[in-house]
Parts: sequence; structure tokens; C-alpha cells
Amino acid sequence: MSAAFKLTDMETALIGQLPEDAPLRTLLSEQGLPHRRVEEWKWTDLRTVVGKLPADPGVLTFTISREPDAWAEQDEEPGLLMPRLASALGEDIQVYTLQDGERLELGVEASSGVSNQQVLVLVPEDVKAELIESYAVEAGGFANLTLVIVVMPGAVLDRVIEQDASPDGALVVTSLVDLAPGATLNQTTLGFGAKLARLETHVNHAGEGAELRLDGAYVLGEGLHLDQTSVVRHVGPNGVTQELFKGAAAKGGKGVFQGKIHVEQAAQKTDAQMQHRGLLLEDKAEIDAKPELEIYADDVVCAHGNAFGALDEDALFYMRQRGLPDGKARALLTQSFLAEPIERIRDDDDRERLMTRLLAALEAL
Repeated sequence: MSAAFKLTDMETALIGQLPEDAPLRTLLSEQGLPHRRVEEWKWTDLRTVVGKLPADPGVLTFTISREPDAWAEQDEEPGLLMPRLASALGEDIQVYTLQDGERLELGVEASSGVSNQQVLVLVPEDVKAELIESYAVEAGGFANLTLVIVVMPGAVLDRVIEQDASPDGALVVTSLVDLAPGATLNQTTLGFGAKLARLETHVNHAGEGAELRLDGAYVLGEGLHLDQTSVVRHVGPNGVTQELFKGAAAKGGKGVFQGKIHVEQAAQKTDAQMQHRGLLLEDKAEIDAKPELEIYADDVVCAHGNAFGALDEDALFYMRQRGLPDGKARALLTQSFLAEPIERIRDDDDRERLMTRLLAALEAL
């Protein structure tokens, strides 16, 4: 006989907000929030962390460069649990249709308590635009956001995401991306972690000349956790995906990288490359990584790599011998390791801003 499943106060509060006949209510009652026994969440125990946070409703403060074009109701329930929660408990979807040359800035700050919201970003055919996002969570806050991004044929979207350190809050941002034939998405993330943070990206990659670049850098100090998970599904031929993630963790910091590229039989001549590199700055730092390829086509060029290391002591000695303090030398050496994903940002100002933030975070360690 199995033991009864005991809900946390957080789960009980979430269930109480759902209609009596909602399938999601039954699912949450039986399984709870994601936890380490769920394979996709085995290094990110959301249930345990948010179970200790206040279950009262929270407030999301949006700082946006313009008003939404529309507000819409959810017309199709997402398949993943956290987007389903955002759909069921969030307000109407904020809809943005980007114009050619537009730069949409979206800042989100979550107060103490629980917050859910959805955002829909549409990039019309042949439009070139930028989406700049930032996320922060106050002490005691748990924010669950879903972004649905549709990049139509011939469109180009440059997306930059900054996730502020939130040592006493939890954040889950799930991006559901539809990449049409001939479309391009360039996405770069700079993350500093939270009590628990998960930035999850799912891409339906149509192929037929579509190009995807997913890059990320992260720096995690003591008590900070960041999970960057991505699933790219190639469904048509002649598609390109490039992924490059680099991160560094100090004592007590925990990084998670999970990347999966799925190539269906119809996606012949796919070119998909994925690399993750982790730097352990001190003892008792932790980085867990799981890169995966699942390929059903026979005419593809696909590869993945994963490696861990520590700072080069010879290089540190050389820099100290030339008068640099130890902390500054370590920060500069770590920055040079982490810089590559950020250097691929096409906008000069964004690239410089993230480089500056990266170096400041490293010096603070």
C-alpha cells in the first residue's frame, strides 16, 4: 500500500483557486507541483522550495515600453503543467504584435506571494524586431510566467533575457516558441539564479530555412539556483539550431543545464549543434548537465558536447604577478570564459550592458 500524498500549503492554495471540475485540479491533487522524482525536474525541486513560501496571492508589476495591442482569453490549454497553471490562474493574455524595427522592452517584478501570467508575442511575416526581457522576484515571491512567441515566415526576432538574483524568491518562466519556415530566432540569456529559478524554452522548429540560436551565460553565488532547460523539436527539413551555454558557480551555488534536440524523420538535412561548458569556482559548487540528441532522420549533421573545469591557476598566477588583485584577476578570467554567448548578441548596447553586469556580478563574488 502506498503512502497518502500530502499536499503542501502552496499546492492546497493553488488547487483552491481552480474550478471543482477542472482536470488540472485533479492532476495537482494527485501529483503536486514538479519535484525531483519527475525526470524533467530531477535537479530542480520546485515543490519543496515553493512549499515553504507564502501561499497568498502576489502582484506582478510590469514595466513595458508600450501597452499591449490586445488582451485575449486562453483558447487552447497548454500541455505542460506550469503553463497550464499560468493559463488557469493568470489574468487575460497580454498580446503584442511587433512592428518592423520595433524594440519591445518587458520588465517583470514579482512581489511576495504567488503570481501567474501569460504573454503572447507575434512577429509577423518578414518583420525584424527585438524583445528585451528582465525578471526579478522579491523575498517570499513565486512567479510563474508563460510566454508564447510566434515567429512567422521570414521574420527575425532577437531576444535578450536578464534574470536578476532573487535569493529569497522562486521564478519559473516557460517560453513556447513556434518558429515558421524561413524564420530566425536569436535568444540570449544572462541569469543569476534565485532560491529556485527555471528558464525553460520549447521550440517547434519548422525547418525549411528556419534558424535558431539559443545562448546563455550564468553566474551563481551561494544559495542561488538556476535551471536552464530547452527542448527543440525539428519537424521539417533544412533547419539549423545552434546552442551555446556557459556558466560558473561559486560555493553553494547550483546550476542546471538540460538541452534536448529532437529531430523527426521528416527533418532531413537538419544541422543542430549544442554545447555546454561549466566552471566550478570553489569546492561545494554544483553544476548538473544533461545534453541530449534524439534523431529519427538519417541525413543530418548533429552534435553535442559538455565539459566542466576550474580556473587556470597558471593564468591566475600570471595576472597576480602583474599587479592585479586576486579577486579582480579571478573575475576577469571568469568573464573571458563566460563572454562567448554574450558576444554573439547583435545589438552593441545590449551586448555591452550584459558584459558590464556579468563582470560586476563576478567581482561581487
